[in-house]
Amino acid sequence: MSELSKPGPGDLGLRFSPPAFLLGFLASSLQILLLREFAAHFYGSELVFGFVLAGWLLWGGMGSLWASRRRFAKPSPSALLLAVTALAPLVFAGLRLSRFVLGTLPGELTGLLPAGLFALGLTFLLNAPLGAAFVQVARREGPLARVYLWESAGAAAGGLAASLVLVPRLSNWRGLAVLGTVVVLALALLTKRAAALVVVLLLAAFAVFDGPSQKLFWKPFELVRAHDGPYGQLSVIRTAEQVSLYSNGFRVYSSPDPAAAEEAVHFALLQNPAARRVLLVGGGVGGGLAELLKYPRTEIDYVELDPDIIRLSEEFLGDGEKSALHDPRVRIVLTDGRAFLESTRERYDAIILDLPEPATAQINRFYTLEFFRTARSRLVDGGVFSFRVPSAENYIAPPLRRFLATMEATLRAAFPEVAVVPGDSNIFLAADHPLTVRSDLLGQRLTEADVRTKYVTPGQIGARLHPWRVEALRKALESGPRILNTDLHPVNYYFHAVLWSEQFRGWEARLLDALANVPSRRLIDIPLLIAVLLLAGFLWKAPAAGRAALPVALMGLTTMAVELMVLIRYQTLHGIVYGRIAALLAAYMAGLALGALRGASRKAFRPAQVILLQAGLLALVLALEFLIGGRPAGLVLGASLFVLGVLGGDFFVVAAALAPDAANRPGTAYTADLLGSFAAAVALSAVLIPLAGLPALFRALVLLNSFGLLYLVVGRYRS
Repeated sequence: MSELSKPGPGDLGLRFSPPAFLLGFLASSLQILLLREFAAHFYGSELVFGFVLAGWLLWGGMGSLWASRRRFAKPSPSALLLAVTALAPLVFAGLRLSRFVLGTLPGELTGLLPAGLFALGLTFLLNAPLGAAFVQVARREGPLARVYLWESAGAAAGGLAASLVLVPRLSNWRGLAVLGTVVVLALALLTKRAAALVVVLLLAAFAVFDGPSQKLFWKPFELVRAHDGPYGQLSVIRTAEQVSLYSNGFRVYSSPDPAAAEEAVHFALLQNPAARRVLLVGGGVGGGLAELLKYPRTEIDYVELDPDIIRLSEEFLGDGEKSALHDPRVRIVLTDGRAFLESTRERYDAIILDLPEPATAQINRFYTLEFFRTARSRLVDGGVFSFRVPSAENYIAPPLRRFLATMEATLRAAFPEVAVVPGDSNIFLAADHPLTVRSDLLGQRLTEADVRTKYVTPGQIGARLHPWRVEALRKALESGPRILNTDLHPVNYYFHAVLWSEQFRGWEARLLDALANVPSRRLIDIPLLIAVLLLAGFLWKAPAAGRAALPVALMGLTTMAVELMVLIRYQTLHGIVYGRIAALLAAYMAGLALGALRGASRKAFRPAQVILLQAGLLALVLALEFLIGGRPAGLVLGASLFVLGVLGGDFFVVAAALAPDAANRPGTAYTADLLGSFAAAVALSAVLIPLAGLPALFRALVLLNSFGLLYLVVGRYRS
């Protein structure tokens, strides 16, 4: 193996590179805003996020590859950045108005195929030029190490600016307008381009059109208020006498809707009408609080994550719902419901979970074995835990049966007694003591409690709990798979995605359902075998450039996979606190910049350095495999992402410098990095994390990086 010498630090010129910094700043902050806008229109599903992230990485890699293979002087980096800044408002407008193209109503579910096509098309318009811009900046501002360093530093700054400044204070559109204006003004100072003024005017018009475009999106319904906050886009809709609150396209509640509020509360409270201390997680502003207050002895802790839901509800709800929020028997706690339950010393007579079904990894953490066990530990003797999920009145199809059976099996693993109330929504009840679904007994308790209801009445209870309906549901649940939904194996949010796709009867429904039936070992073993064969094939016959690019692609895959899994684990343990998530991402990007600085400061590049860095990456993955199964503190997870960034940044700089023809094709290594990250994003976020689980994926990464180390050690990595 030969050694590649390079100029000393003074000749290398690690001075500040404004174009590289602006490129990273724009790409990172634009990606955050785009993900949030997709969440607002495609429901925040991990499958949709996977499409967006995968498309972003794919087209960035393709743009870089395209630019590196064509020796051209134009367009300049500043022209490419200006073009992306001008295109971004058109992309966001196209995304907001996409429902008119798809022919759907506001709040109506959209198939995965159109969501994926929009993700691929819109990310192409933005990140293909950004990928090309990286190559152009490297040619003009090189060497590559310097450009990668300042691009990483800009990405860290852009992520913090978007997450801590733009997102909490501005809507996505206005945040984009501010971001774009900052970038355009910086470009104007650097290049004196007159076209910058035109782009600023476009951004100003874009910001003004935010409100009218949202009203257009919600037609034929009346939008009375829209608000972008840290937890999603909230929309208040008025139809006739009813007010509805939507979050990222999902209906949080409609008011008045006494039927939904009554069933969420009374089937649980009728197990013990004398319950005094009640914990309500979500659902209070939709009528749950008012129903609980009908029991004269109850004192309620109401936990709601997003304070904007309370604020908007107080502004638009009727007097009865608003008075419930201010009742002296109600204590409102604005925090994550799971974090509250794990930290409180209170014990409750009833815990009612009134959240949406587990359509995302964030919500799924309230339906795992670990959460159910925590809920059980916070109940007094004789207490009851309750939640409800959408179901079917009569026929329970196989995908729904699998979803419900997994829910019931997980609940039974935490509680000795479980009962399920059939209906359009299945109400799950769990306790340490025998529960009853005898309609005559529950009807009698409702009458004796003197609780006035319109929909949960003795007659309705009798019809809903008819013995043949209870028995039919029991048989359906028993015939389903006995899979446990856990923190480390969050399978039920994938099963919900299958249910979502079943509504459209397309190829995506068949594909998702087929993957759900594949043994988890096979889901990992087949890609792992393909990767090993690919490594062996490159060792045997690939040209030197290909052999050099493959370790960078493996590094990109590993760092993206670890980043996704650490963020999922952090989210499960500590909840989504947006500033903390931003800090985690900033820790990784800061580590990436420091690693790039370390690599650029080396006096010579040697293949042995890549081997040592690959060994360090393997050691980190191995350590995280053991760490992730416990309850690591947030600081520990943040530190692991920082170390991951340091290793990744140093690895990229050294491996890219050792690649053949590195000076003439500066985009080759960058393309390999992004395509490796693309492979991890498309496989893990959408499929492998829920179906295979974190422990199995970490073991697979250990094996894959062990083969990667072997690939380097055998001496076939050429400089």
